[in-house]
Parts: sequence; C-alpha cells; structure tokens
Amino acid sequence: MAFMDRISQLGSIISVLLAEGSSIWTLIFMTLFVVALAFFFRGIYIYSRRSVESSYFMVFCVPICVWAFLIAVGPALGLGDAPGTIGYTAVFAANTLIPAFMMFHIWSQVSYKPITAGSRAFWLIVPIALIAFVVLDLYDYLTIDFNFVLYGRASLIVFISNVYLMVVLMKSYLLCFNVLYQMPKHMRRSAYLMLYAITSILLANVITWYFTFQNYLQEVILAIVYIMALSVFHKAFFITNSSNVIVTSREFVFSNLSTIVFSISLKGNILDWNKKDKDACRPLPAPKYKEPYARYRKRILEECNATISPHDENILNIVDGDREYSFMFTWHEISFLGRKFGYLVEIAEVTKSYEKLRYIEEIAYYDTLTSLRNRNAYMEKVSELTEKEMPLLVIIGDVNNLKKTNDIRGHLYGDKLLLTITDAVRKNAPESAFVARIGGDELVLLVPNSSENDARAFIDNVTKMLNAISDTEIGTPSISWGYSMMYNISDNYNDIFRAADAIMYQEKKQAREVSISGVVPK
Repeated sequence: MAFMDRISQLGSIISVLLAEGSSIWTLIFMTLFVVALAFFFRGIYIYSRRSVESSYFMVFCVPICVWAFLIAVGPALGLGDAPGTIGYTAVFAANTLIPAFMMFHIWSQVSYKPITAGSRAFWLIVPIALIAFVVLDLYDYLTIDFNFVLYGRASLIVFISNVYLMVVLMKSYLLCFNVLYQMPKHMRRSAYLMLYAITSILLANVITWYFTFQNYLQEVILAIVYIMALSVFHKAFFITNSSNVIVTSREFVFSNLSTIVFSISLKGNILDWNKKDKDACRPLPAPKYKEPYARYRKRILEECNATISPHDENILNIVDGDREYSFMFTWHEISFLGRKFGYLVEIAEVTKSYEKLRYIEEIAYYDTLTSLRNRNAYMEKVSELTEKEMPLLVIIGDVNNLKKTNDIRGHLYGDKLLLTITDAVRKNAPESAFVARIGGDELVLLVPNSSENDARAFIDNVTKMLNAISDTEIGTPSISWGYSMMYNISDNYNDIFRAADAIMYQEKKQAREVSISGVVPK
C-alpha cells in the first residue's frame, strides 16, 4: 500500500507543478491532436491506395482527434473549466466511444464475419446514450456544484460506462485470442501488438480509477495511451491486414475447402468433418458422428450404387441421376513427436481427372474406329492369359478385300466394311473372349478355357451373319479365319499364333497382303 500511496503522491505533485501553466496543457493536447490527425490522414491514404480495411482505422482516429482538440481549446472557447465540465465530459466520452471504435477496427482486421448494421447499432447505442445523458446533465446544471452532480446524479452512469468499457475490452481480447488460435505462428505478430494496445488501455483506466488526479493528468494518461494505440494498430495493419488473416484462418480455410475432410480416430470412427450442411456432401451421404469409417464407405456403396474403380480401390464411381461422379479417398496420418493420434481422410471429386484417365486409357488400349481392344491391350492380355488360363483358343481373322476397297472406293467405304465385320464379330464372340484389332485388317480373339468346337461355331455364326448382308456400297463382306489351341503354359504362344495364321492364310487364297503382326516379342 505504501507503494501505491507514493504513486498517488507523485501524481499529485505533477498535477501541482502543471496546475498553474495552462498553456502547457494546451501544448500537450494540441500535440496529441496533431499526431491523431496525422494518423487520420494516413488512414485516408491507406483507404484510397489499398482497400476498405482501413475504414474503421479512420473512424477510430476521429473521436481521438475531437477529444484531444476539445480538451486543448475548450477553456479558451469558454466551454468549461478543468477539471470540471469539459475535463470530465471528455474523459467520459473517450472511455466509452473510443474503445467501441477500437473494437470495430480489431473486428474488421481479424474476423471474416462482417460487422452488420445491427452489430454497430448494438455496440454504439450504449456509449452514445451515456454521453448524451452526461452532456445534458452537466450543462443543464452548471450552477450546481460539480461534485454533487458527479457523485450524486451521475454515479450510476459512471458505473454503467465502466462496465461497458470492460465488456468492450473483453470482446476485443476474445477477437485477438481467436486469431492466435486460428493462425499459424508466423502470422500472429499483429495479434500480439493488438493485445498490447488493449492491455495498455485497460491498465490506463485502472490507474485513473484507482488514483485521484488533479487537473488534466487523468486526460493526459488516457490520451497518450490512445495515441500509442493508434500507432500500434497502424503497425499491426501493415504486418498482417485482414485479407491475410482470412486467408490463413484455420476455421475459414477448413470451411471453404472444395474437398470433404474427415477427422478419424485411431479406432476408425468419424469425429468431425468440414461440410456441416446436410446437402453439402452430395452425392455422397452425410456422415454421422462417431460412425465407423468402414460403415460409412459401405453406406456409399449401398445407398449410392457406387462402384470401386478398377484403377484404384480408393476411387469410387457414383451415378447420380444422369451424371457420373468419381471421388478419391486419400488418408493422412495425424502424428506429433512420433506419436500417432488419428487420421485425416480427404475426399476429393476427381470426375474430370478420371474422365481424362479413361480417355487416355481408351486411346492407349482401344481402337478408335472399331472400339475393339488395340495392339497394346492385346500384348498385355497375351502375357496375362498365357501364364494361367489354359487351354487357350487363339482365333485369327483377316478382312477380305479391305485394301482393295480403300484403294478403289476410298477409306470411308473401307471403314464401313471394317465396322460391319467387327460388329458381327462382337455380337457372336464368346462371352469370355478377348477381341482385338491388331492391324489394319487383322482381328484376334483369345478365348480361355475353350475348344476347337467353340471356334468353329463362332466362325460359322459370323459367316452366316455376313452372308446375309447385301450392301450397294460394300457388297457382301467376308473375313478369312484360322484358329489353334494352346494347351500348356510351357507351349510357345508365337508357335500357336503362327499355326492359326497358316490356316487363315490357306483360306485367304485371293488375299496376298497378309501379315502376321500378332507375333509377340520373346
């Protein structure tokens, strides 16, 4: 208590020293007014050159400018006597209105949620009403002793204003603490600066409440602190303005992800997700709290008639109405210092990428004219079947007169001839058959677990279908066939292919441009 008494005595001594020199007070407050005015014009410059983020900074400067100016020139203008009407009214207004604008400035800098008209009205009604009451009360009763007015009629108003000040400061603290929680470490410096400013204003008010200062000393303490706050907020704005705060806010970024993110416990239960709207996950079903992830995936397969992609088991294909969607499920481990805590599952729509993948696959493995498998797919299938699927039936076909049709009638007629024959082949091929176009006019069928009887039946059916066609442009299409059987894995596939090709060659007596491009490299 002795220390507090000494501080109070020091304040009284300073007040006495400055009591007789009113010009010193005027000089002090005019200096503070000029500084506040400089920050105000600086705010205008920022507003015009950068963005609307500085608009609340300008508003924050205005009451400080007005407050400092009135205290500086008030007595000279005959507006009252310090520490009477002007002094008390100015301090009262500063401690209610200025913190409110400070909170608005912090709000605009650290929150992506806009300050609505209702919010502004809610936070400004109290200080404006209190200031209006005090001004009317004091100026209507100038003939009454000041102490009587202050400690009698206005004591309740002073108490309300102090409570309001504390509420505003606590709201400002919460806004800054929210930033500290939401932002990464390297983006927190501006929040620390704003916390320093809020704390300085709080301490200045506590000091002025606890001690009894004479003349303008109370106003000087608060004015210096508010000017310092302007400087700190100005610096904080340039370190991290509101756009940077929004971009780095964890909550804001998490809620705006185009992907769906699940937090999964070590036991595999869904604990949290970023899409809270009931329709935000469409066409996927909405998850349930603590639902096992395995059950959720099963629900997708059952409720959405989803299928697992043949390319990757982590890709699910879903048909919703007339649209088809593809979703990729990617797992990420959540760990710290070698300890595993859970998982993040990222669900990204990859419909366009999957369509491109299938298109590339079609180009790589399908013949663009006939839609049959091409030579690339044939080479892979031979390697696959000759290792396990025995016996293997190899059927070779060579379209008759395709080259002559291309040379005489043109490639459009040649394409029509080829399409007509491949359509008949596709319709009559065994269900397990792999059908490929491996050359210009060469077709190959690989039929696992089949027999020569199946080959003869297939050839007969295709021949009958083609003989029934009589087209004015291509005539009656025909194709020469040969086949052979591979019974053991130890057999050489190329020998089997050559045997089938020789049979086909015997049938194709009039076609001399035959090639055996189906032979695979050893």
